[in-house]
Amino acid sequence: MIKHVEYLRKKIPADKNVFRAVYRYCFLLSRMQGQRNVQYEIAVEQWRMLFNAESGGVAANTATTPWLDWWIEFCEQNGKKPISKDLWEQLEVFLNKAHEDETLGWWSTDGAWPGAIDEFAAFVKEKKSANSEAMEVES
Repeated sequence: MIKHVEYLRKKIPADKNVFRAVYRYCFLLSRMQGQRNVQYEIAVEQWRMLFNAESGGVAANTATTPWLDWWIEFCEQNGKKPISKDLWEQLEVFLNKAHEDETLGWWSTDGAWPGAIDEFAAFVKEKKSANSEAMEVES
């Protein structure tokens, strides 16, 4: 068991498929018995651990965009609702795509994303727009 944990600790940051498997399994582990969703507070703690390279996960935040910080801020502004399995899984997919193109040029509201992810994409675009306007004013 110890060797397997050591193996996972090395593989998680380097292999997206291993991270995805561990991330999805964490949803099952995080649910309260008899519940279909994960309580918001538990989800946040899991995200902070899983999307943090320093704790053995993968970094969600980048030099130009604090993706995880903004996601948590967004969730808190929208009522700290329980997290469904679909939203849990699609957040990981969204963050992978966002790392490939941080401008969200690939984003379309016609996609099959959960509503919260659609709203988060709009939230991010507003934040980025406000940040770029602030930088122009400072120049």
